Formats: sequence, C-alpha cells, structure tokens
Amino acid sequence: MTRLLVVQHLPHEHEGVLGEVLVTRDLDVVRCRAWAEPVPTTLEGMDALVVLGGDMNTDEEADWPHLREVRDLLRVALDEAVPTLGLCLGAQLLAEAGGGSVHHGTPEIGWIPIEQTDEGRADPVVSAVPDGTPFFNAHADYVSLPPGAALLSRSTDTDVHAFRLSAALGLQHHPEIDASFVAGYVEAPGVARYLGANGWTPEELVSEARRRNAAHRAAGQALFEAWVDSIG
Repeated sequence: MTRLLVVQHLPHEHEGVLGEVLVTRDLDVVRCRAWAEPVPTTLEGMDALVVLGGDMNTDEEADWPHLREVRDLLRVALDEAVPTLGLCLGAQLLAEAGGGSVHHGTPEIGWIPIEQTDEGRADPVVSAVPDGTPFFNAHADYVSLPPGAALLSRSTDTDVHAFRLSAALGLQHHPEIDASFVAGYVEAPGVARYLGANGWTPEELVSEARRRNAAHRAAGQALFEAWVDSIG
C-alpha cells in the first residue's frame, strides 16, 4: 500500500476533496499537524508527500517556526525525488526549497481560469482537466520559478500557477476546496477582513462556492486522481 505524509498548516486548511480521493484510493495516510507537533526531518517509510495551504506567508517564520521545518522537508523530497504535491502555501514553500522565490503582490481571490502551457497540456496531472478550468484562489503571494522547473500553467494575473521540479508538482490554486471547505474558511480568524479588503464578503464567497460546487469538485477529483496515478 502506498504510504503518504500530509503536512497541514492550520486546522481549517485541510485536505478537502484530496482527502476524499485518498480514501477512495485506499492510501495509507499519515498526517502532521505542523502548528502543533514536530515536522518530520526525513521521509523514511513514505512513498509520497503532500504539503497543504495556509493563511500565513512563507516569510513569517517568526510567528510560524514550522515553516522552516516544512521547507527543509521539501528539500529532502526534492533531493530524494519523492513524489510531492504542494498546494498554494505548499507550492510556495516548494519553490523556495528548490531555489526559487516568493514575493508579495495583489490578492487573487475567486474562481480563476487556469491556462495551461504547452508543457502543462502534456503533463499527466495538469492535463487531467480542460485547459482554462476555473479553480478557487485566495493568495497574495507569487512564485518565481526555481532553476530547472517547468512552468505548467498560469492565469491572467499570476505568471506561475503550476510547475514541476524533480518529482514534485506545485499548484498555486486550490483544487481541494469545495463549498463546505469555503464555508469553514470564511469563519477563520482574519479571513472576513481579508476578503472585505479585496472585494468579497464571506456570504458572497460562500454563495459563489455553492453555485460552482459540482463543477469544482469534479475538476479537483479528476486532478487528484491523476496525481495519485502518477505516484504509482
């Protein structure tokens, strides 16, 4: 049975649709609550790694010391070519672990069409959904690619939405989120203020999530099924 480590940054930033796929595919999942327990320093005994999203930025190590530990673990994954999936904050930490960088910018919030590059259209995971599929976003940080990384997708306002490096895949967007996830997300501390500063109310975001729920869940399931297939 494939054994997979999932690193979670905050209680409300969970696996969502990805978790459902991991259950249906009968993977042996080990979870690390990085805000409350030590992050492993090795991937011994693990066949794959997932690093989820989080509300913090990659440069907030003073407030969230575990970020350094997660970045170090991602370096191990890259060095050992362990199949890895980074989502939003996880993708940003992955980029830094590989020698890229992350910078602050204008928030991109909502369901954004993701445009695949030629390499993305040839990628077995990214191409599992149609080019231009809208995915949920809630980020204000942006990735500059690490050396040797392949750009797989972008959006109108974000130059890097998906990239591959070694055996790792980074996704800036959130295929794991569905309407129930969004309903929990807007209740988290500081989220309503963040949304309000960027043109959304919590009620509007939840309403739009419900309207798009079936299509967004289907796209997320297709993408995660393809990723599980890719790790063997």
